[in-house]
Amino acid sequence: MTKVWNKSIVLASTHLFSGADPLVCEAPPTCSDAASADYGSRGEVENYAATVGDNDRVSDVLASPLGRQFLLGLIGKRAGEQLDWSSERVARRAIRAAVEERGALPDDALELLGALAHETFQFGFDSDDEWRWPLVRAAADELRPVGSELVAITTPRGWWDPVDRADQRLVHWDDLPEIGPGGIEAVVRDSVERTRVHNDQALERTKASPRPGGRVGAFWWSAPDFSPLTWTTRAVAPLPSTALLGFIDTHQPLEATGASVYSFRISPNAHVYEIVGPEDWRHLVERFPMDVTGTHDGEWREWGGVTGPWVLPDWTEVMEHYDGVHVTIGGYLASWGLALPVGAAHTMLAGWIPDATLWLHTASVDRRFLGRWHGTPTANVDNVMTAWEPA
Repeated sequence: MTKVWNKSIVLASTHLFSGADPLVCEAPPTCSDAASADYGSRGEVENYAATVGDNDRVSDVLASPLGRQFLLGLIGKRAGEQLDWSSERVARRAIRAAVEERGALPDDALELLGALAHETFQFGFDSDDEWRWPLVRAAADELRPVGSELVAITTPRGWWDPVDRADQRLVHWDDLPEIGPGGIEAVVRDSVERTRVHNDQALERTKASPRPGGRVGAFWWSAPDFSPLTWTTRAVAPLPSTALLGFIDTHQPLEATGASVYSFRISPNAHVYEIVGPEDWRHLVERFPMDVTGTHDGEWREWGGVTGPWVLPDWTEVMEHYDGVHVTIGGYLASWGLALPVGAAHTMLAGWIPDATLWLHTASVDRRFLGRWHGTPTANVDNVMTAWEPA
């Protein structure tokens, strides 16, 4: 399936217009519901990151198809290249040899992020992925030393850390509108309503023309269509935002364009749900489920090996308890593409920018313009930096 930028989805029926400042409060804590006196009614911040040990992180990465493929890429043996895939036994032997012959992993934070972006860009859309993944999964034990090395390098570099409240970066693409007077909350409600309508329409079409065993829906992303308007990431010096890298994300432009980059400071009162591993995503969906079988029983069926039904978070329900949902880089790596059971259904995390926080309420306390970026999002860090024009 071809990856597309869903600009038309974001623009449709959101009632947005230029001129509103999307994320900034004038004077916390009274600037929005997100920082109001009744804030405590939303529940507690979930900081799973502080309780997960390195061994669990290694196991999470090894349990993920993206995690295993990323490890192969780091030792110079990308899936489908230079390895014999004729059988499970042969593949395990080849991967074991590659691990034993490997050099040291890169320890530069930006180089690692670029490598991850490179690995994700076509992940899941190569016609050989589905049959290759089980062979790599069988070699998870052989890859464990590489996983342990990766976790040791990336843990002090913040791959499992909670949202950085001191400095969040918003990339506002030129072709996107500003958030209108109804604020983020109105955008969230409109988005969820569109999602329900699309899902119901797809299920009705299936009932009218049932095809036994047929796939339903062509959506493969978990991020809602309003995400490019509100989500932020941290900076990884000298890169102004990880959102400029070419991660597989339907909401990123695929052609040359421009963007303004802003720095935000997040209110200490903001309640943020942290995704540090697949269980965190599963738990979020379990608490606030919304059926998306009609739109998502396509690639997810192939990737996860189950037929659904499929569920994603109901963001209108999530925003009653949290101001934002942050997917750590480690949580992204460990969760991408896994079919996670939620009662009688399943869910999946895919099509998200690692380290991105999806904001459901205004939670920032100031804004600073950092500069302009002109180019095409790519995994090539040098090309991304060449296109950056600081203020």
